Amino acid sequence: MHITTLFIWFILYSMAGWVYETLYCSIKGLKWDNRGMLIGPYCPIYGVGAILDILLCSNFTNAMSVFFACVVGSAILEYVTSYTTERLFHAVWWDYSYLPLNLHGRICLQCSLSFGAAGIIVLYGIHPYMKQLTAPIPVPVQELLSLLFMAVFAADCALTADSLAQINTKLEATVAAIDSQIAEKYNKFIENAKQNLSDGLDNLKEKISFEEYRERRMHEEVNKTTASLSWVQIRSLCSCVSFRHSSYSEIGNRMKNVISFRKKNRDVSENGENKTKKTG
Repeated sequence: MHITTLFIWFILYSMAGWVYETLYCSIKGLKWDNRGMLIGPYCPIYGVGAILDILLCSNFTNAMSVFFACVVGSAILEYVTSYTTERLFHAVWWDYSYLPLNLHGRICLQCSLSFGAAGIIVLYGIHPYMKQLTAPIPVPVQELLSLLFMAVFAADCALTADSLAQINTKLEATVAAIDSQIAEKYNKFIENAKQNLSDGLDNLKEKISFEEYRERRMHEEVNKTTASLSWVQIRSLCSCVSFRHSSYSEIGNRMKNVISFRKKNRDVSENGENKTKKTG
C-alpha cells in the first residue's frame, strides 16, 4: 500500500466526514451549518479515524472485534483531539456535556458506540469501493494528486491556525478593554458612594447606571471587534462551539450573534433588491 494512496484516502474520507457532519447538523438545526474547523470541505478527524480503521482492523477476523476496536479508538482520538485543540486555541468544536455518560464533554458513550458502528460500515461497506476508485490511478498520478492535496490542506491548516490565534488575541484585547473601562467606572462609583453615604437612592441610581454602562461598553466593544474580523476569522469563529474561558465564551457568543444578525439583514436586503428588480 503506497503512502500516497493512504493520503488520498485520508482526504476523501475527511471530505465524506464533512458532508455527513454538515448534512446532519444542518437538518437537525433546520439551517445551513458548515461544519469543521478548517476552511475547506473536510473534517480531518474523520480521515484519521478511517485510515486507522483500515490499517489496524483490516486483519480482524470478525465485525465485533472491529466494532470494539473502533469504539475504543474513536474515544481516544476524540479526547486527544479535543484536548489538544482546546489547549492550543482555547476553543472547542464539539461538546457532549448535555449527553449522559460523557467525560469532560469531550467524549460520550453514545457517540463512541456510533463511531464503532461507523468503523464496520467504512471497513466492509465503503472501503472496498474506495479501493476500486483509486486502484486504476497510476502511482505517479497519485503522487501528483497527493502533492496538490497536501499543499491545499497545509495552506488551509496554516490559515486556520493563524486566524484562531488572531481571534484569541482580539478576544483578549476586547476583554482587557472592557475590564479597564469597567474598573474606571467602578472606581468612580465607589468614590461617589463614599461621598453620598447618606443618600441611598442616589447610590441605587448610580449602581443601575453602572450596570447599564457595562452592558453598553460590552456591546460597543463586541461590535468594534466583530467589524475588524476577516472572512477567514469569521469562518473560524463560527465553526467552534464555544470557548472554555468564560469571558471569551460570552464575548465570542455575542460576536457570533452579531455576525448572524448582520447576515440576516444582508439576506433580507438582497431579497428586497431582487424583488424590486423583478417588479421593475
